[in-house]
Amino acid sequence: MLHRHLPIWPLAVAACLSPALPIDAFAAPLSRFCSPQMQNMAGTRLGAASNFAQGWNPRTLKAATRLGVTRFRDSLRWKDIERARGRYRFEGARNLYPDELARNGAHLTLTLNWGNPLYDGGETPHSAEALAAFGRFARAAVRRFPAIDTLEIGNEVNGANFVNGKVKTDGLPRRADYHLAMVRAASAAVKAERPDITVLGGATHSLPAGFLWPLLEKDRTGAIEGLALHPYTTPIDQLPAQFALLCQSPAVGTRSLTVTEFSSARPRQAPDDLVRTFTVLASLGATEVDWYPLNPRGDRQKPLIDQAGRITPTGDAFRFVGEHLAGQPVRRLPVDDFTFAAAFGTRAWVVWGVPRALHITAPGVRAFDAQGRPLPDDELTLAETRALVLLADQPQTRPPFALGCQTQIADSRLQFSYPSPHEGTPSKDLFRSLARIGGVDRPLSAMPGQERRGVPWTPYLSLAAHRGARIDGTSLRPAFGRKDGALVQSIAIAPNTELELDLELTPTSGALDVGLRLGAKELDAFTVTAPVHLKRRLHSETPARLEITVASASGLRPATADYRIRLSQPGRCPA
Repeated sequence: MLHRHLPIWPLAVAACLSPALPIDAFAAPLSRFCSPQMQNMAGTRLGAASNFAQGWNPRTLKAATRLGVTRFRDSLRWKDIERARGRYRFEGARNLYPDELARNGAHLTLTLNWGNPLYDGGETPHSAEALAAFGRFARAAVRRFPAIDTLEIGNEVNGANFVNGKVKTDGLPRRADYHLAMVRAASAAVKAERPDITVLGGATHSLPAGFLWPLLEKDRTGAIEGLALHPYTTPIDQLPAQFALLCQSPAVGTRSLTVTEFSSARPRQAPDDLVRTFTVLASLGATEVDWYPLNPRGDRQKPLIDQAGRITPTGDAFRFVGEHLAGQPVRRLPVDDFTFAAAFGTRAWVVWGVPRALHITAPGVRAFDAQGRPLPDDELTLAETRALVLLADQPQTRPPFALGCQTQIADSRLQFSYPSPHEGTPSKDLFRSLARIGGVDRPLSAMPGQERRGVPWTPYLSLAAHRGARIDGTSLRPAFGRKDGALVQSIAIAPNTELELDLELTPTSGALDVGLRLGAKELDAFTVTAPVHLKRRLHSETPARLEITVASASGLRPATADYRIRLSQPGRCPA
């Protein structure tokens, strides 16, 4: 069966474009972090989180060299280097490994986090004396090792695993003050020695704007030059929306973005996760992204090299990205909400999305999978979690591919967004997320994440009076206390259109009461206690809204679930 093929720009504007129009004329401008009017012309560096300071292994460095790693993220143990006050002894392989990196032409992001028993009893530095000593140690490290060009102060400081003592027991509300004091102490000392050093702060697990906004508002001198983030809990397709929410605060300002850890625990999916995450973060203007880990750490995260020093499939993807994508100017290309495409320079493109055919339209262009293995050009089909990489022998003035027709028109995951507090929820949005309490509809507001105890560390939608109830791009929790309430997804339906609803609900706790309604007509009502995948044909003669209502079935006990709502138009692609 032959299908209509679409160029990669939206159909509505395609007819207005000349075939000879260069790529710059129609590609969506790519922003640097929080600066939509700018483009990421410098590209994004690719690094790896190593652990040479915790367990030096020359074989690991040799394997990393074969892999093409030129940027490392690692640490130095302050207590092992300053054993007497004011005396720094850089001895032994674990404290001298930055010299080996320099001999291999590599650079280092140095993470400084733990204390020293000489100061504050070894706790996370907080006294004036300990902070001054912490700054002097940072200065000694950058003076000794030219390979260091970036400092990351702290490590996941918004959690409980990498802080101790008073900094931990005083609680999260004061954590920003302690962290900022450490950043200021290190920055002042290091900049006096080497002004070229970039100082990163924030150092958070996940994307908790509720923690980061107050921190950055207090940093009026700009000691935090760049944000170091570990967005582990954000699905790849939710990264743009959550970073857009983070950027709603002017306090973020002109700071750069460095993702000093990202990873995958899925063995078969990890190479594609690496390519897709790098592509999204590069398109968002990240300065650098570092894969965790370089070598096995004893956790579930997939390393780049194995215990024997052999390159893993994830390592193959890392090397492929390093050779063809890292450091290249990058821009996201406008296709639709269901397809992600980005151009790296003029000779590389990465594409994935809902299933549809991809056709190469220029000679000398070849297709590869995430590991750099060639694919047959005549059987290319997109998938949501698989990256297709196109490489051209010669520079191209326009993307050298066209996309086939696809039937999807709505997706609660790929089209999820966080309304600006100044805008509210636009009345014409395809999806409306709201709460229905006692029969009264109330719009949900964007909550930044980790703004208080007991809430997610990533952004979500909720009500100020019922923060136990929440929804984000992948999960929902209809908790309204003693109130009779439900979360509602309302979707606009055009008249005289045959549609198919695809609803997935996977309870993670409790049971859910679910209702389906199209306009004034109730379609279904049922209780969900196990995963359900429902498909239903829909048709309305007039404009209407499809409502999917979800409530906790057990009254006061809140239920939670993962969800996804998709609408397709089966007749959209003619034979």
